[in-house]
Amino acid sequence: MTQRKTLVLHIGTHKTGTTYIQNVLARNADRLLKAGILYPKSGRIHNAHFKLCWQLRHADFKGAALDAIPEWRGMMDEFRTSKAEIAIVSAEEFAFSIPPKRLADLKAHFDVRVVCFVRSPDTFVQSFYNQFVKDFSTRETRTLTQYLAEENPFFLTNRPMLEKWIDVFGRPAVTVHSFEEATRTGELFGAFFKALELQVPPGLQSPSVDILQKVSLPPDALEYLRLSNPYLTKEQGHHGFVVDLVKVVQDHKEKFQTTRSGVLSLASRQMLRERFAPQNTWLAKTFWDQQKNPYPVSQAARPAGDFDTQPEEADVHTLSRVSVLLRELMKKNA
Repeated sequence: MTQRKTLVLHIGTHKTGTTYIQNVLARNADRLLKAGILYPKSGRIHNAHFKLCWQLRHADFKGAALDAIPEWRGMMDEFRTSKAEIAIVSAEEFAFSIPPKRLADLKAHFDVRVVCFVRSPDTFVQSFYNQFVKDFSTRETRTLTQYLAEENPFFLTNRPMLEKWIDVFGRPAVTVHSFEEATRTGELFGAFFKALELQVPPGLQSPSVDILQKVSLPPDALEYLRLSNPYLTKEQGHHGFVVDLVKVVQDHKEKFQTTRSGVLSLASRQMLRERFAPQNTWLAKTFWDQQKNPYPVSQAARPAGDFDTQPEEADVHTLSRVSVLLRELMKKNA
C-alpha cells in the first residue's frame, strides 16, 4: 500500500510571524522541493495561500467540494503529481475566517496536519493594532484605547477556534506552539520546522525586505502614521511607503518614544491576561501538558518609559519633530 502524502495547514494565527515564515518558504521553494517539501504555487499570492481562502468564501463555491473549486483542485493536483511527500499550505486567514469543516474533504486524499502559533493576549493586542494602523485596507485612525472600547478582539479567542479544528481533524493532528517560545532564540523558522518534526534544509535565503511591513512601529512613528492615514487614499505605493518608514526607524527606536501610541498600560495588560486566562489554561493543558496559565497576570511586562506622563496622542509639536526626524533619517539612508 502506497504511503499517503502529508498536507500541512499552517493556519496562523495573525501576528505570530506568519509573513516571515511564508516569505522564507516562497523564496526557497525550489530548494525545499529538493528536500521533499512542496510549497504549492497554486492558490498562492503575496507568498501565502490567500486565494484558497478567498475561493472558499466566494458565493459561487458555497458548499462545493474542494476538488470542484479551481484553486483547491490546482493545489491538490500539484501536490499529487509532485515528488514531494510533504506540502505546506499557509495563510493566517484559515484560523478565524474559514470553517474547518469546509476542509474535511482533504482527509480523503492526504494525512492532514494543522500547525498554529499563538501568543499572549496583551502582546497580541498591541501587535494587531499596530498592523491595523499600517495596513492600507484598514488604515486605523482611532487610538488603541478607542479601538479596544469599540471593537471585539475576536483574534484573542483561541479556544473556540482550535476546538473546531480538533473536531474535524482530531487532536493528534493539531499542533499549537507558543510564539514567545519560538522567538526567544531568534529562530522562528527553525521552530516552525521543529513543529513539523522536520530539519531545516541548509542554505535557505533570508526573507525579503517586504516583511518589514509587518514589523511594529515605535510609538511616535505609529502616531505619525495613524494621523496621516485619512490622507493616504491611494493604495499604489502604500506598502512601499510603510516598508520605508519601518526601515528608517527600526535602528532609531529610542528617538520615537515620547508618546504611548499603541502601548497598553500595565493594568490593561493584566486585565487581558486575566480575562483570557481560562482559555489559555485550557490551551496549555490540551497541547503542552501543562496545568497552569502560560501567560500569568504576574508576568505582564511593564510598559517602557514614563508611561503615566506620556500622552497617548501626539500634539503639533511632536508631529513636527517626528516629521523633521524622519526626513533627516531618510536623507541619511538615501
